[in-house]
Amino acid sequence: MRKRWLTVVSLVAALSMIAAACGDDDSGDTTTAAPGTTAAPTTQGEGDVAFDVGVTPAPCGDAVNEGNGCIYLGVLSDLSDGPFVALAVPLTNAQSDFWAKVNADGGLDGFDVIISAENTFDTHYDPALTVEGFESIKDRVLMLAQSLGTPQTQAALPRYAEENVVAAPATWWSGWAFTDQDQGLILESGAPYCFEAMNGMSFVNDMLQPGDDFVWALVRFAGDYGGDYGNGAIAAAEALGLPAPAADIEQLEFSRGGDANAAIAELAQLQPNLIVIVTGPNEMATIVGGVFQSGHQAFKVLGAGPTWNVGLLAVPDLVPLLQAVYYVTGATGNWDFDTQGHADMRAAAEANGRDPNNAYLAGWYWQYPVLALLQQLVADADLTRGHAVEVAGNLTGVSYGGILPDRDYTGTAHDQAVRSSLVFGVDPAASDGLTPFTDAFTSEPVTAYDLSEPCG
Repeated sequence: MRKRWLTVVSLVAALSMIAAACGDDDSGDTTTAAPGTTAAPTTQGEGDVAFDVGVTPAPCGDAVNEGNGCIYLGVLSDLSDGPFVALAVPLTNAQSDFWAKVNADGGLDGFDVIISAENTFDTHYDPALTVEGFESIKDRVLMLAQSLGTPQTQAALPRYAEENVVAAPATWWSGWAFTDQDQGLILESGAPYCFEAMNGMSFVNDMLQPGDDFVWALVRFAGDYGGDYGNGAIAAAEALGLPAPAADIEQLEFSRGGDANAAIAELAQLQPNLIVIVTGPNEMATIVGGVFQSGHQAFKVLGAGPTWNVGLLAVPDLVPLLQAVYYVTGATGNWDFDTQGHADMRAAAEANGRDPNNAYLAGWYWQYPVLALLQQLVADADLTRGHAVEVAGNLTGVSYGGILPDRDYTGTAHDQAVRSSLVFGVDPAASDGLTPFTDAFTSEPVTAYDLSEPCG
C-alpha cells in the first residue's frame, strides 16, 4: 500500500535545516594562533632536532606539556555551506580531538601537535578555494591533517609538491595509491571508492538475485568521487554478468544551485530495480524520497559512504523509507565496533561532547598515518618538510588500532590498496544510525581487479 511521504520541496527544506546540526559542533575549536616559523632548518633541544616550517621549539599556546615544542598541522575542509559540511565538521572535530589525546598522553617525545583555528580554512568544497586556503596557511604548518575532496586536493596538489607538504586526504579516490598521481604526498586510508562500490554491488547481487529483466541506474556527482565509485559499480556489474546502467545521471550539488528534479523524473520513467547514488546526504535523501513519491516504489538503493549522515534521522518521514530500500557502503566498521581504535575514538568523543557520527570516525582514523609519520620524523630527529616527504613514500607498518587493516605505503598501487569494506543499513536505534549487514569482506570482482590505473 502506498504511504505518505514528505514532498520533495519540504524534504529539501528539512534537510537544509539539519545540515548544520549534523556537524554536532563548531569546527576549529582550538583557537591558539601559530607563531611564525623559521625559513631554514634549525635545531631544538639537546637532540639537535632539525626543523623548518610548521615546527617551533616553543610550546603550543595553551600547551598541555609545557616543556614540549610544537608541531602545527593544517586543515582544508568544507565547513559552512558546501555539500559535505555535515560530514566535514565532525570529521574536523575528530582530528582536533585525536591530537588532544596524543598531547594528553605526553605528546611525541618532546613535541605536542596542534590544529589551530588559524590553520583551519573553509574551502566550501571548491577547488579554487582549496588552493587559496593552502596559500593562506602554508607558511605556518608542517603538513595537512586534512585535505577534503578529490578534485579539490588535485587542484592544490601542485602547490603541495612545490612546498613539500604531505597531506592526509578526506577522500577515498583510488588514484591516491599511484605515485604519479599523488606525487608521494598523500597518505590515504581505507578501501578506495571503486573497491567499495564493487563490494557493494556484489552484496546487492547476492541479496536481489537479479533476473534477465534487471535494470539499474547510476546518479553521481561529476569528478573523481562520482567517477571512481561509479566506475567501480560499472566494472562490478560487468564482472557479475549484470547489464550496463540504463542511465548514468550527473547530479549537481545542491550547494551550487543543483536540484534533483531531472534525476527524479528520469528515474521515475526508467523504474530501475537498483539506483546507485554517489552524492552528498541531502541529494541522496531527496532523490530517494522523490522517486518513491513519484509512484515507483519497487527499488533498492546502493549509496556511497558519503551519502549517509546520522542527521538524516531527524527527518522522521524519511527514515522508514531508507530502512526499507537503502544500503550504504563503508570503509570500516561503524561507531560501536569492538576494536581498540574504536574504543579510543568513542572515549575521545565522549570526553569532548561529540555525538556519534561516522564522519567523526573517519576523521579519527585518517590521523593514524599522520601519527606514524610524525613519530618517525621525531625518531629521526628531522622534522623538516623535505624529510617528511621522504618518509611518507616509504612508510610501513601503519596501525589503525584495529579500525582498518595495518598497511604500508610502499610497492605498487595494486599491491598496497586496501580491498575490504562493509555494507550497512539504517537503524534508528544504533549510535550512528547504521547497522552492519556484513563484516569487512573482499568480493570476487575486487579480488580479481587489476588496479593498474585509477578507476575514475
